[in-house]
Amino acid sequence: MTTPLDILNAAPRDTAVAMMEPLVECSPWVVDRVVDARPFASAEALSAALAETIASADAERQRALFSVHPELAGREAAEGRMTEASTGEQHRLGLLALLPADARRLADLNRRYRARFGHPFIVALHRFDDLPSLFAAFEQRLAAAPAEEHAATLAEIASVIRARTARAFGPGSGVQAHPAAATLE
Repeated sequence: MTTPLDILNAAPRDTAVAMMEPLVECSPWVVDRVVDARPFASAEALSAALAETIASADAERQRALFSVHPELAGREAAEGRMTEASTGEQHRLGLLALLPADARRLADLNRRYRARFGHPFIVALHRFDDLPSLFAAFEQRLAAAPAEEHAATLAEIASVIRARTARAFGPGSGVQAHPAAATLE
């Protein structure tokens, strides 16, 4: 049986790039640096290569990558400008249909975080089961020192990449895991 990872490994470069871009939020430079490292032995190897590329970038490039992420239930969500992956991740926790009090609280947290750290709060939403636990994590990270928060943000991005890669290319992912995969069958 041909797996999505087999298809990715055998795909022309442009198709492979298209298949990998949803794994990293609006940062094609990461995929461009990793795509030529194919073939990947596993989804884990692919996600590790993407995360290592980000981790090894200079701090300025990392902050630029942080800045392209959408705020939780922020302007990008309201305007329908989030990626499909971010939309699904935020929808799962109900962030796209918050009660007014929760929406105000999240807007305040987003504002305070951006003022303190200069970029949106980035968190691996797949690790949370409910809003109270997400809000608690948000408050805790707001109190972090900038260097500590920078490291935490990199770890959260790596976790998001691992989860997205596992869904798209891990065991049990269907050959239709990405629209580009359908054209290669």
